[in-house]
Amino acid sequence: MLERRGLSLLAREPLYNTRAVVQRTQVPADTFRAWERRYSLPQPYRTSGNQRLYSERDIGVIAWLRDRTVEGMTISQAIQRLRSELPGINNAPLPQPLSLDAEVRAEVAQESSILQLRRRMVEAIIDFDDAAGDLALDEAFGLFSIEKACTWVIEAVLMDIGELWERGELTVTAEHFATRLIVRRLYMLLTMIAPPSSRTLVISACPPGEQHEVGLLILSIFLARRNVRVVYLGADVPAPDLVTTVSRMLPDLVCLGASSHATAVGAVDLSVDIAALDPAPHVVLGGRGFFSHSAESANMVDGLTSGTTITRGTALAATEHIMTLLDRHGGRSDIRRQRESLSRDSVGTHRRD
Repeated sequence: MLERRGLSLLAREPLYNTRAVVQRTQVPADTFRAWERRYSLPQPYRTSGNQRLYSERDIGVIAWLRDRTVEGMTISQAIQRLRSELPGINNAPLPQPLSLDAEVRAEVAQESSILQLRRRMVEAIIDFDDAAGDLALDEAFGLFSIEKACTWVIEAVLMDIGELWERGELTVTAEHFATRLIVRRLYMLLTMIAPPSSRTLVISACPPGEQHEVGLLILSIFLARRNVRVVYLGADVPAPDLVTTVSRMLPDLVCLGASSHATAVGAVDLSVDIAALDPAPHVVLGGRGFFSHSAESANMVDGLTSGTTITRGTALAATEHIMTLLDRHGGRSDIRRQRESLSRDSVGTHRRD
C-alpha cells in the first residue's frame, strides 16, 4: 500500500518524452500507448506538435502496472486494482503550457514554495513531528521532480539543520530524528523506482564508522532513475565484507561516501583493497569528508590508485560524473553472465553426480 500511496504523491509536471519513459521503465512504447488508448492510463500531456510528454506520476503508474503483470495479473485486473485503491489517480487536471509572464510568476511561486517547505521541514524536526514532516515531503515530491525535491528541499534542509546544530540551536536527538524521517522516504523511493533489469550494476556503501548516508542514498536514487541497478548497502559497512561482496557481484562501479576526514581515510584504504581485485571496478569517492582538511585531502588524492576518483559537488553533479565513467569504461555484464553460467553448470554437474 505504501508503494501505491507514493504514486499519488509524484509530480504531474510533463517532462519526459517516450524514449525516456521506455529507458526508465523497460516497457515498450507500443505497450503503454495501448494502455493509454484502452484505459486512459497513463495520461501524457500533448504538445502543440502532438508529442507526448510524461510526468513522474505517469512513469510511476507504468512501472506499477508492469510489476503487476509480471506477478501474473492481466492488465485489466491491474488497472482495476489501481483505480479501486487510488480512485483519483487519473482525475487530476493535466498541466497546461505557460505564457512567458506566467512562467516568471511560476518561478517566483516556486522559490516561495521551496522556502516554505524548508521552513516547515525544519519546524517539524524541531518539534519531532512525524506527520508534519511527512506532509512536507509529500508536497515536495508532488510539486517537483525527484531530482528537484531532493536537491532543493532535502539537501537544503540537511544544510539548515547542520547550521542549527553548529550554533547549538538543535539537539543531536533532533538531528537523528531528521535523518530517520528523510531516510525512510528515500528508501521508499529507491525501492519504487529501481529498474527491473539493467546491464549496469553499481554498489553504494558507506565505509566503516560512517553513519551519515543521506547523500549516498540520494545519489543511488538518481542513478536508479537513469536505469542503473544499484545495490545499496547503507551505513557503516565492514571493509572485509564489502570487498567480498564486490568480488562476488562484479559491479561496474563502487560508490563510497564519507562525511568526516576519518571515514574518508577509511574509504581511500578501502578503495585500495577493491583496486587489488581482478577484475577491479572503478571506485568513486564523495562527500564532505574529502574536502574538510585541505592539506590532508591533497595527500589522499596523491594516494589514490588508478581507477579511483573523487567527485565534488551535489548529488546531481556526482551522478553525471558517474554516468560519464560508466559510458566511457563499459560494463561487466558479460563477465557476470559468464560467471552465473559457470555456477549453474557446476550445480548441474553436482546434481548429476
